[in-house]
Amino acid sequence: MNRSPRLTPPRPEPYHVADMNVKSETVANAKNAASSGGSEGRENLLGRSVPELEKLFHALGEKPYRGKQVGEWMYARGATAFDSMTNLPAALRAKLNEEFGIGVLRERSRRETPDRKTRKVGYEIPGGGIVESVYMSTPSRHTFCLSSQHGCAFACRFCATGRMGRGRNLTAAEIVEQAFRLRGELPPGRSEYNIVMMGMGEPLENYEAVVDALTLLSDPSGMAVPPKRITISTVGLAPQIVRLADQGLRFRLAVSLHAATDAQRSKLMPVNQRFPLEQLLRAIRHHVERTGRRVTFEYILLEELNDSVADAARLVRLVAQLPCKINLIPYNPIGPGKFKRPSPERIERFAEYLRPRVPAVTVRYSQGVEIGAACGQLAGETET
Repeated sequence: MNRSPRLTPPRPEPYHVADMNVKSETVANAKNAASSGGSEGRENLLGRSVPELEKLFHALGEKPYRGKQVGEWMYARGATAFDSMTNLPAALRAKLNEEFGIGVLRERSRRETPDRKTRKVGYEIPGGGIVESVYMSTPSRHTFCLSSQHGCAFACRFCATGRMGRGRNLTAAEIVEQAFRLRGELPPGRSEYNIVMMGMGEPLENYEAVVDALTLLSDPSGMAVPPKRITISTVGLAPQIVRLADQGLRFRLAVSLHAATDAQRSKLMPVNQRFPLEQLLRAIRHHVERTGRRVTFEYILLEELNDSVADAARLVRLVAQLPCKINLIPYNPIGPGKFKRPSPERIERFAEYLRPRVPAVTVRYSQGVEIGAACGQLAGETET
């Protein structure tokens, strides 16, 4: 039987950090190795832009506008099956069912808080391995926390993902699909949501795939999420922060800071040895100047390590001249270790010192601590 022309999707790429040689201090398991992707021999259409879909349908001998129709069904209406695309001819729907699919992720685990306001979903990726995404809700907003890599090479001491070691980069389609799947869980009548690239992995190490995914997610002909509702979080890869700014990308930037001196930060985050604070702050200033957007600094509070008033004073000296917001995150447990969450009194004392001295300060108690869905807790737990 003759098969239709095929467009080969990008292969998942293994990590490459030639320009930022930061050695992970954990050993990657075989289960974290790179894979070649694939979905039972069928091409995945989810994650392709509308222009790409139009080119594909032209190659199939169909009118290009059929690609736009399929894009509208997937991205605007959330269709997960070609049979629901009722404005396509029946013969074309049958052809699509035979040769193409919508998505490649398979749900393998789910944990929810009793009120269902926080839900952690584990997806199996092609080739094996679990990545986790988190759905978070409050009365006023819904937020999807997406993963960009399976595992992480940067070995931050307080992060469960960093203990996994190297895995592989997710493709743009795999990143888009996480948002696509979580959007299907929004309550009736709700369509607005935020996206934060704060799940497993370092988004700016998987730069091209993350930017491609977020470009599609924010495209009016894609999932139409306003750029101001999308945040990219980074451990502090200075060259990529500059690159984001120079490309004119308007997504919000969050930087994991966690300490205000190089000596202290290097103990918590080995990446600081490659990109120390002076270089990192220079890149952040460039980003602020080029984009006109303030930066968010994430600061995990660790008892007796970085939570004193003296630490707060050093933090003020470091960032007070920048248009910024500081998110203080009381430490979330990830198993045996030396780190502890400070007492409520120490947390409040730290925050009160900052509040009159920096533009904005929030104490962010993470949702989903009890189900392992909070900041620093994601690690593909079904693999353990």
